[in-house]
Amino acid sequence: MEQLINTFGIDWKILLVQIANFTILMGILWYLLYRPLVNLIESRRAQIIKGVADAERADVALRDADSKKADIIAQASLEAEKIVASAREAGKAKETALLHEGQSKYERLLVEATMKGEEIKRGALEESKEEIARLIVLGVEKTLKSSTQ
Repeated sequence: MEQLINTFGIDWKILLVQIANFTILMGILWYLLYRPLVNLIESRRAQIIKGVADAERADVALRDADSKKADIIAQASLEAEKIVASAREAGKAKETALLHEGQSKYERLLVEATMKGEEIKRGALEESKEEIARLIVLGVEKTLKSSTQ
């Protein structure tokens, strides 16, 4: 083996120093580069996992918000239908009340007009009777004057 080492020109002292240098260099590179790089990769991995989890939570929250929105819209639609139905019923009730009020005013005015008509008729009959009585008296006077002359 020594012949092989001499043939290739390997010096044990230089080889040991190179092994020590390589080990020291590997330790320094591991400490200064490899560990920070692994830590950086791990922190990135944690951030990515957290980002994916946040995105999933946001997706679930969005679906919940969409379903709540649909429920709120459905409730608002039902409430609007109830309000419209209530307004229609109130309108019909008001219409009925106005019709009854109009009908009662019509009937009251009709009764008042009938009474005034009867009163005017009675007044006209009274005037006619008085006029007829006066004409009869005038006629009788004329007849008496003509028969006395």
